[in-house]
Amino acid sequence: MEKLSEEKRRFKVDTRNLIDVTLMSIAITLFGLIATIKPELLSENIVFGLQLALTLPLFMCGLLSRIKEATYSNSKRWAKLSALSFTTGYGFFLNVVGLIIAFIAPIYMSLAFFGVNTLLTLVRAGIVVSYDSSELKKRIIREIYQILLIVFLGILPALGVY
Repeated sequence: MEKLSEEKRRFKVDTRNLIDVTLMSIAITLFGLIATIKPELLSENIVFGLQLALTLPLFMCGLLSRIKEATYSNSKRWAKLSALSFTTGYGFFLNVVGLIIAFIAPIYMSLAFFGVNTLLTLVRAGIVVSYDSSELKKRIIREIYQILLIVFLGILPALGVY
């Protein structure tokens, strides 16, 4: 894989930060709406409430880590922390949205939401690997982690398993 120029690297960091800020804003809005309209969801459904609450610090950690990633010349540790924080926060965010759908609509809509997100995650990973096969191991680990988050903290709770 070719090394990114400084300009492209900064653009990538800035774009990812914008995504984190946007998702964090949506999560804050969801938290505020749920706390106002139906606060019992946060205490009665611990899987849902915890994921919604943890989404915010995870996105913030990803955001701050990515800023550090852009300022250090050897930034692999910051990159790993930002990737882990974002992947976990994004998984929690998807689960929160999927669980909200499960609370207000037929279960098949929630399952469709989770299924399409999982499929698109795999498609994106496949495209990344098609451009750079050295990314295969990292993408497999990241996507398996993402899918496990969705299954155990999204799909199973939506189905009422716990």
